[in-house]
Amino acid sequence: FLLKRIVYIWHIYKITKSLDLDILHIVNAESMTMSVFSQSKKTIVENQGSDVLRTPENYPWLKIIYKLFYKYSDAVIQDSKIAQDAGLKYGASEKNNKVIEIGIDFSVFNDKVKKGVARKKLGLTPNDHIIFSSRGMKSIYNIDTILKSIPRVKEKFPDVKYVFASNYGNFSQETEKFISSNNLNDNIIYTGFLNHTNEMPFFYRDSDVVISVPSSDSSPFSVYEAMATLTPVIVSDLPWLKNKFEPGKHLLTVRVRDEIQLAEQILNLLQGEHSLDLKSSYNIVDEKINMFKENKRLECLYETILMGDN
Repeated sequence: FLLKRIVYIWHIYKITKSLDLDILHIVNAESMTMSVFSQSKKTIVENQGSDVLRTPENYPWLKIIYKLFYKYSDAVIQDSKIAQDAGLKYGASEKNNKVIEIGIDFSVFNDKVKKGVARKKLGLTPNDHIIFSSRGMKSIYNIDTILKSIPRVKEKFPDVKYVFASNYGNFSQETEKFISSNNLNDNIIYTGFLNHTNEMPFFYRDSDVVISVPSSDSSPFSVYEAMATLTPVIVSDLPWLKNKFEPGKHLLTVRVRDEIQLAEQILNLLQGEHSLDLKSSYNIVDEKINMFKENKRLECLYETILMGDN
């Protein structure tokens, strides 16, 4: 690990010097050490959500590293207000500190995505109900909670399919026993890796419900991508959504690691007991989380910091 860091530092020094680089944009706060050795005119640090929301709590010594190396950045960006607040707490400068999303590519994820493509690939009919999760199998995504919601949903919809955009998970013995004892194997589909551009939009479009219920989050792509394809979404009730969406109108929320409430909310949507304003959700993503618009904001920030010395 340390050897790699030394090699990276040497490369950064050589490349930024030889190119006479205007801006070095560092993605991931843990790589902030690169800023000290950069020969670029300016440096931007991009905080990813986990960088400042979870990692410093697991590794407290990083708080000292952050406080030290934030001093070498000319601007800081992040994808949410909660990530911004956390970065400021660890020493990020308030000057040129912006919330700028990566944004959704509406040429890929939109309401014109053709229906039926994913169902055909999975061998499912238009009448089969699909609950889709694209978040992976790490423990933070609470896949065991999702699996434990299946029996209650299965009582009303025996053929429901929970589709996971990943390979089979490395589950605990308890979860394995739960799947087996409740005869859930026929209700679970693992797609393996899905190409983000060529396959993922069709899975969002063909799903009846998309679920994203991690224990921590900053600005979840999967939620915005599903909204862009006009698909209902259920998410964990976490701080990131408070300034963006209205629960009950744009999406449904559940308590973290509450499989009973998750099952109830899924059934509310499948049975038509709760309808969401999907068009309004789409418009919010288009206006506030659009890749083209966010890139323009990033360009403006680049120009601002480069002109700061003039």
